[in-house]
Amino acid sequence: VPSPEQIVITSENFKTVAHWQYPPMSETPHFIVEIKPYNSGRYKNVSACVNTAAHFCDLTREIGGAFESHWLQVKAVVGSQQSQYAETNEFILQKHGKF
Repeated sequence: VPSPEQIVITSENFKTVAHWQYPPMSETPHFIVEIKPYNSGRYKNVSACVNTAAHFCDLTREIGGAFESHWLQVKAVVGSQQSQYAETNEFILQKHGKF
């Protein structure tokens, strides 16, 4: 199962959303999204984006401080198979967001 690709996090006026690409499959892929805030140093599930069929995830409630680093990882689940996680680069709301 291929991993999701081209994961992009965008933020406008504090509404933060991740989008990704995935090739068409015969079975509908579902995605599991995890976020890692710098201060905790470990990934946790984004509860709104576990087993989602959407190719995006609203992260607005997950991003803590505007100056805090976050990383995101997304994996695909197709039937009983899972992909490797695809990880984003560091995201900082104050640096990468638009206000």
